[in-house]
Amino acid sequence: MTKDYDALRAERLDQVSKKYRKQIARTPNAKDVGVKAMRAGMKMAMMTVRRAKGVSVRDIEIPGPAGPIPTRIFTPDGVEGPLGVAVNLHFGGFVAGGGISTFDGAHSTLALAVGCAVVAPDFRLPPEHPFPAGIEDVWAVTNWVADNAAEQGWDNSRIAIGGGCSGGNLASVIALMARDAGAPTLALQYPWSFPTDAHCDTESQREFAEGYGLEAADNQFLISKYMGENGSKDDWRVSPLLVPSVEGVAPAVMVVGEWDILRDEVVQYARRFEEAGVPVSLHIIPLEGHFPNPDNDNAGETVLHKALSDRIGSTR
Repeated sequence: MTKDYDALRAERLDQVSKKYRKQIARTPNAKDVGVKAMRAGMKMAMMTVRRAKGVSVRDIEIPGPAGPIPTRIFTPDGVEGPLGVAVNLHFGGFVAGGGISTFDGAHSTLALAVGCAVVAPDFRLPPEHPFPAGIEDVWAVTNWVADNAAEQGWDNSRIAIGGGCSGGNLASVIALMARDAGAPTLALQYPWSFPTDAHCDTESQREFAEGYGLEAADNQFLISKYMGENGSKDDWRVSPLLVPSVEGVAPAVMVVGEWDILRDEVVQYARRFEEAGVPVSLHIIPLEGHFPNPDNDNAGETVLHKALSDRIGSTR
């Protein structure tokens, strides 16, 4: 029996503010505006979020497979070390979000809320640098963090990795690679609203295909830009849901919106963890699309901050 998606959507949308409905409905179409315009729009939007006070910032370059990787480190003031550390990967539909200062607001807020160092690499982006360039950069950064933790005043038994959307996809892949390599040991992975299967064949992909922040056509367009000629939808480094086993991977907290087209594949990925006996906490945020709903009092962010505080945080 086919669900009456229009009726279900109308009933649920009546429960949120007009402001949020407009926000998720007016998201520019990436395929139409193009990568350059998408990058400019995201940079402008994210840089309106001010850097949190009480956080020190320094820039370094980490050796990478294609040259130095610009990286910004955020450290909360007045917190005794050694600190836990979060490798926090920006979102941007794989192609956008670059620039070392673009996400200063988000990274500094995380450092302050959790009481940990935040390492934010400006990893390579497609289409100029398609798959697996971003993975290679983040892998280099994550290993550098573990290898240099003591020197930096960090605790390498309290390393987490995560991020939103494409950043969450990369974080999931890095966690699997760390499992396979036997190092570095990760205390937690925290991907949110992230793609796990490039085949994009789920009920939520169809139900929320248009008008909920990330549209199905855009998602497929951005994934194709990410893969380029080297990637495959069947490669678990593109589609972590398809990895043969998740046994032994780092514990996870996963967050996704009720109306996000990525909802079902996040749920499926979390279910793989449960079946393998890997600790996982899945949070589906009600009345929320791909983007956070301010009516929810930052529910998803609160979940992530709490999980990180419990695993890698420090008290003031």
